[in-house]
Amino acid sequence: MQEAPPITTRTTDVAQALRLEILAGNRLPGERVQLEGLRQDYGVSLSPIREGLSRLVAEGLLIPSGQRGYRVAPVSIEEFLDIKAQRIHSEQRALCESIRLGGEDWEIALMTAFQRLKNFEAKRWQADEITAWEERHHIFHRTLISACGSPILMRFCELLHGMSDRYRRVLMKTSEPDRNVTQEHQALFDAALARDAGLANEVLGAHIERTGATVLRMMRERANN
Repeated sequence: MQEAPPITTRTTDVAQALRLEILAGNRLPGERVQLEGLRQDYGVSLSPIREGLSRLVAEGLLIPSGQRGYRVAPVSIEEFLDIKAQRIHSEQRALCESIRLGGEDWEIALMTAFQRLKNFEAKRWQADEITAWEERHHIFHRTLISACGSPILMRFCELLHGMSDRYRRVLMKTSEPDRNVTQEHQALFDAALARDAGLANEVLGAHIERTGATVLRMMRERANN
């Protein structure tokens, strides 16, 4: 008889599956999350489900609602502005340290991550390729700061990146005609590999700000409709 996976593994699986649904916009802000529905969907007991939901509350993706209930966290302009500012500050600090401390292994990992992303840039808005692009996009940004030497700073950057991504993926469903994201990633890669921390941080800040401006515009348009 096959043994059931450890509860920690099941908890991680539930948290990751639901996290991806929220980040992809498949579960909308304010939507109620039913424990019984999750139990049926994932085929696990309520104990790992509750633990997984608690993790997502800590990440800011869910909020408690009533007795033992949860809802997908709402979105707001004020929160997004806070997330954006904190993300820029944290990632610029991590990138500066990564450029200073990163060795040959970091350079090789960065070249690999960038090339894998570049191969998918033209497919960014294709429905059947968006998941692969998002994964490669995340890996590229994570690799940029991976040599910063601070696991705590890395975790904080990961948290902010995930919260920021939820806004972007929920609100930006179409391409941006006035923007060349491929060129922005190229400039960021070139500056990091050239060990130009000042330029790299300038490019990174502008990259996040441009995405933020589009998200904010769409939030304001939605609020006015």
